[in-house]
Amino acid sequence: MYSSAPAGYDHDSPMDTSSPPTTYEQQQHPQQHNYNNVASNQHNTSSPSSSIQYLDYLVHGNEEQQLVMMELQHMFSLDKPTLLQIVDYFDKEIKAGLVDDRSSDLNMIPSFVTGHPTGSEKGTYLALEIAGLDIYACQVKLKGDQGKLAINQYQYKIPQDLTSGDDFIVLVDYIVECVSDFLARVGTQERTVYSMAVSFGFAIKQTGLDKGKLLSLGYGFSYPDGVGVDIVQLMHERVRLKGLPIKIVAIANDSVCTLLAHAYQHPSTRLGIVHSLGTNCAYYDMTRNVVKLRMHNTVSADSEMIINTEWGNFGSSRRTLPCTWFDRKLDRESINPQFHMFEKMTTGVFLGEIVRNVLTYLVDRDLLFQGKSSAMLNTPYGFDTSYMYVCEVDHSSELDDTRIILEDMMHLAKTSLADREIVKRVCELVGTRAALLVGSAIAAVVQHMATSGIGLGSNDEGCAISISGSIYEDYPSFHPRVCTTLKELIPEQVSSKLSVGIVKHSRIVGAAIVAMMAEKIVAKST
Repeated sequence: MYSSAPAGYDHDSPMDTSSPPTTYEQQQHPQQHNYNNVASNQHNTSSPSSSIQYLDYLVHGNEEQQLVMMELQHMFSLDKPTLLQIVDYFDKEIKAGLVDDRSSDLNMIPSFVTGHPTGSEKGTYLALEIAGLDIYACQVKLKGDQGKLAINQYQYKIPQDLTSGDDFIVLVDYIVECVSDFLARVGTQERTVYSMAVSFGFAIKQTGLDKGKLLSLGYGFSYPDGVGVDIVQLMHERVRLKGLPIKIVAIANDSVCTLLAHAYQHPSTRLGIVHSLGTNCAYYDMTRNVVKLRMHNTVSADSEMIINTEWGNFGSSRRTLPCTWFDRKLDRESINPQFHMFEKMTTGVFLGEIVRNVLTYLVDRDLLFQGKSSAMLNTPYGFDTSYMYVCEVDHSSELDDTRIILEDMMHLAKTSLADREIVKRVCELVGTRAALLVGSAIAAVVQHMATSGIGLGSNDEGCAISISGSIYEDYPSFHPRVCTTLKELIPEQVSSKLSVGIVKHSRIVGAAIVAMMAEKIVAKST
C-alpha cells in the first residue's frame, strides 16, 4: 500500500550542509560565510557595476559573432543604478504588501510565528510535508545543547488514482493513513500527544497559526470539493477518527521552515530563502509594521513575526524588472503569463529555457551550429538548467564538457570551439543576471529589516541568513555573485553584520521547529 523510503538516523550533531539528501549522519554546523570574506575569496566575479565585463570578447568567434555577443551582453547586463532601482521598487512593494495593497506584487503573508528559537529547547515533534505526489513524515527530537537533534523520516507516494476525484476526504484519509503507518514504525509513548506542523504543497490562504483555507491544489490534483476547505480543521477531524495521538498546531511555509531550521542552531537567523525550482523568502518584521494584522487583537504590536513574502511574483507588472525579448517570449509561452516574473528570471525551472531561447535565436541567424538545430534544442525546456553549471565551470582548452552537453545531451552535430565558447558565455550571461537579481531582492529585504531594527542595530551582533535550494547549492558561481551584489548595494555598516548559511533538508526539519515554536506561542498566551 505504501511506497516508503526510510531515512531515519539518530545523531548528536547539528545539520550538515553538505550531507547527502537522504542522510543526516556526521552532521556539523552549517557553514557560515561573512559576506566580506566571501566576496574577497570569489573568482571571476566582479562588482555589479561591471558585473560581466569579462564577457566583452570571444577568443574564437568571428566578427559577426562578436557583435551579437556584445548585443546580448548589453541586453542582460545590470549596472549598479539599475540594481539600486530594483531595490527601491522592491522596498515599495514590501511596504504596499504589508498594508494589503492589492497593487503589490508581494503578498507579504503573516505566518503568525512569533519569537525566536534559542537552540536549547527540547522535545519530540512531528512534521508532515506534502510536495507533489510525495509525502514526507518526520519525527524530530530536539535535544537542546546548541541545536542538537535526532531525526527519523519516511517517504510515501500518493497513488495516481488519488490525484483526482469528487471526494477530497479520500485523499486526506490516505495522508492520515501514511502518518499512522509512520507512527507505528517510529513508536509512540502512551498518554503523549505529539504536536505536528504541516507543510502543504497546495496554495493556502493562512489566517492563523493553525488555520488556512485551500485556494487550489495544483501539481496535477483535481478535487473541486476541496477548494475553500479549512485544511487543518479537516485533517484534525480525520486524525481524531483514526485515533492518532497528534495535534496539528501549525501550517508551515517552505521559506519559514528554512529560516527556523537554521535558527534553531544559529539563533541570530532572521531571514530564510528557498531558491530552487521556485523561489521564496521569509523574514522577521515588527508586527506594528504589518497593517493587515491590526484586525487580529491577539497579536502584540511589539513582537517580531515571520512574514512570507512570496517574492517569486515580484516584477509581474513588468515595470520593475528589466525583461529582455527572451524573457517575454518565455512568459508568453508559460502556463501563467504575467505572473511570477522574478521566479521566471532566476530559478531552476526557467534559466535553462532562457538559455535555449537565446541559442535558437542565434541558430536562426546562422551564428551558431552552422544554422542547424536538433530536436532536443527545439524542444521547450530541453536545455536543462543543470547544463549551465557544467558549461560555466568548463575551463578546458577545448571546452570538452560543454561539447558533451551539446553533442551527447542536446544531440547536436559536431560543434566548433567557437560554438562551445558562445554557449558558455550565454550561460554566464543568464546565470549572472539571475544571481544579481536575487542579490538585489535580498538587499531590499535586509535594508527594510535594518530600517525596522530587526537584528541589525548598532548594538546587535549581527544577522544570519539561511538559504536552501538546488540552484543556490549546486550552481558554483551563484553564491559569490549574490554576495558581491549584496556588498555593492548595502551600506558597509549593515553588510558587515551579515552572514549566510546554506542548509539542506530544511523544509521538513524546519516544520518540526515550527511545531515547537507554536507550542511556545500557545504557552506564552495562556
